[in-house]
Amino acid sequence: MTSKDSNYTATTLDKTMEVDTSDSVLSPCPVSPNCVCSKLPQEDSHYVEPLVPKASTLAVFPKLVEYVQQLPKAELEEKASHYVRVSIRSMFLGFTDDLELFFAGDKIHVRSASRTGWYDFGVNRRRVESIRRYMENELDR
Repeated sequence: MTSKDSNYTATTLDKTMEVDTSDSVLSPCPVSPNCVCSKLPQEDSHYVEPLVPKASTLAVFPKLVEYVQQLPKAELEEKASHYVRVSIRSMFLGFTDDLELFFAGDKIHVRSASRTGWYDFGVNRRRVESIRRYMENELDR
């Protein structure tokens, strides 16, 4: 259950809706170091900065969703107007990672995590930073 503090009102092209922005929207990170998430405290080792587009989040989010769905070995798992979850299989060993994007106000929160194993050798953090660079270089012009 969320409090009023954890919600905001989003206006899309077809309707206005209340969107849950609580910490429970993105899946939690495990204790293993193979996960990064922007909804965690900055001092947490799993923390990564949220994506903050210069352009309207409402305009950028659908383009980011399209981009992440086209990543190599990506498969759409869940999609809503303000949230997407994509699974991505590694090229060599076939391990599966989950990537979640969630827009809330002027930020796009992100979580990327390996489903199995302990170490990811920085793959999830690099994935998020690659998405950030795409947003800054291609969408924030």
